Amino acid sequence: MKIQLAKAALCGSMLIAASFGANSAHAATANADAKARIITQVSVAKVAGQDLDFGAIVPGASNGTVTISSVGGRTCTAALTCSGATSAAGFTISGASGETVLISSAANVTLTNGSNNMTATLSPSINSLVLDGTDGFTVGGVLTVPSSIAAGSYSGQFNVTVNYQ
Repeated sequence: MKIQLAKAALCGSMLIAASFGANSAHAATANADAKARIITQVSVAKVAGQDLDFGAIVPGASNGTVTISSVGGRTCTAALTCSGATSAAGFTISGASGETVLISSAANVTLTNGSNNMTATLSPSINSLVLDGTDGFTVGGVLTVPSSIAAGSYSGQFNVTVNYQ
């Protein structure tokens, strides 16, 4: 009798388990879409011949600064004498039209001539823009000129970075 009772209980348990597993009335299902939009890689290039140029500078009795605006205009402190052509560095951007890009540059550039150097603080003309096909920006800066700087040609390089937002 105990065996038949145990068999009956086991069969009942299996029947209950089978009915819950086979009954889809207790399940729920939902669908979702998966999407991707591929856009053109953003790129930046220096405009040929458009480097950051502080022009010719004659040091004075005290330190001074030369500022090149984002449009290339020069301001020279009274301690210095400045002449010659100047320009802000120019860059073009290519990428997906309608996308926003963030623009950054190195904070400073060191201009060297042998063991002598000067530092310029850099400033991009803009920090971001929405691409429309003919995009660009400039980088100006403020060059600190020590009164004791040796005569010669000074140069240095700096990086700019453009990324999609």
